[in-house]
Amino acid sequence: MKPVRSKDKELMIKIRSYIDEYALENLGRSPSTREIGEEFNMSNVTAFRYLKAMSEQGILKYEDGEIHTELIDKFNTDMNVVGALSASVPAGSPDMVDDVLVDEYFPLPSALLHGLSGKFYMMPVCGESMVDAGIDDGDHVIFQEDNATREGDIVVAYIEGEGNTLKRYCKDEKGPFLWAENESWTNERRMFGRHFEVRGIAVKVMKDL
Repeated sequence: MKPVRSKDKELMIKIRSYIDEYALENLGRSPSTREIGEEFNMSNVTAFRYLKAMSEQGILKYEDGEIHTELIDKFNTDMNVVGALSASVPAGSPDMVDDVLVDEYFPLPSALLHGLSGKFYMMPVCGESMVDAGIDDGDHVIFQEDNATREGDIVVAYIEGEGNTLKRYCKDEKGPFLWAENESWTNERRMFGRHFEVRGIAVKVMKDL
């Protein structure tokens, strides 16, 4: 096998990132050499050569025609893979979140997420607007990336010009609106507007003892 030059290490890292992104979008399935070749404008043979070289260098495992990374292997157990985000979601006034990055991925048993499937993310909560829903400042909320919202769901919503916020999704004769679950607040303060985009639906709250 023709050796891969050291300057190709950057391309190997890009291929590894593509493989994990592909797995996230395809519920743990890894791309074929053909798909890798199409993504990076190379032949199937060249893609195969890179995978073998990446395996030899410990960037991933490639054996018997199967790609293994930590993320792919987590998907292929009875687990959901959750992405931990670097920014917090305000349970108070909305806050600007420009570039929310995934710090790490970790597995949770499917039973903890009610057997749901899809993309899940976890963000720390700041603020006290959802205390009467059992969500306190410092908790971590796991939400499913979904906008098929039902009335009564607790959602992560984006308000144009203000940012992301965690609130109850409600409806009245005028349409949907966001509502804070803090009975010590006035109704005017609890109402968080009607112009927003749902980013995800909260499915689990995690607390420290």
